[in-house]
Amino acid sequence: MNSKKIRAIIIDDEIHARENLTGLIEAHCTEIELVGEAANIPQAIDLINTRAPELLFLDIRLSDTTGFQLLEILHSHTFGVIFTTAYDNYAIKAIKFSAVDYLLKPIDYKELKEAVRRFSDKSVLEKKVMQLEILIENLSKDGAFRRLGINMDGKTEMIVVQEVIRLQAESNYTRLFFRNGDTIMVTKTLVEFEDLFEGLDFLRVHKTHLINVSYAKSLQKQHDWMIHMEGGTVVPVSRRRRAIVSQRLKSI
Repeated sequence: MNSKKIRAIIIDDEIHARENLTGLIEAHCTEIELVGEAANIPQAIDLINTRAPELLFLDIRLSDTTGFQLLEILHSHTFGVIFTTAYDNYAIKAIKFSAVDYLLKPIDYKELKEAVRRFSDKSVLEKKVMQLEILIENLSKDGAFRRLGINMDGKTEMIVVQEVIRLQAESNYTRLFFRNGDTIMVTKTLVEFEDLFEGLDFLRVHKTHLINVSYAKSLQKQHDWMIHMEGGTVVPVSRRRRAIVSQRLKSI
């Protein structure tokens, strides 16, 4: 790793939270050089313009505004972000979709060190900018997360969620099948994708299968239940999931 320290600022409206994070960084993250802290968006913009940080530790809630609004105001993003938050499930889901790191308060120093390590190892500007663009785009869609950032081979790959026909578990990995016939293998479990896609048009139909309901063509209810998907794939339905599958797919 380059010996040059990472210039960072802390943006949080609570002084004790800034003090706590400062202490953790000074004690456990020697690769970080803190060059300022801000309690609100105007202070943060001034610091970003004058101190040119490479990394923001950005609280999601800033009094009556949000850290997301700061990113929307800044038209150019020349930094990475590690979000900090005590709550807000919707915001965390948006962050997960963008592949940006976040830390839950109270912040654990081990999780902090790991987030900083990931930033240090993969601090490529194109990746950071893409992650933030995906985040801002998804947050502006009234809950309709359209793009998903996936970390692969040190890069962030962007996928269009609606182009995913189905997902299949392969040990601790998941294979994604796309409408155009492409497939990719991702180092996430199917359970993680099931949680991530909750509320979208995806349905867990088997311990190893998660489908995009939009591409389900027919449901065969015989001894072994099977779902026929667009493109000709046939996906099995587990016995214990038959009731929910039948209810969800009753219109096909």
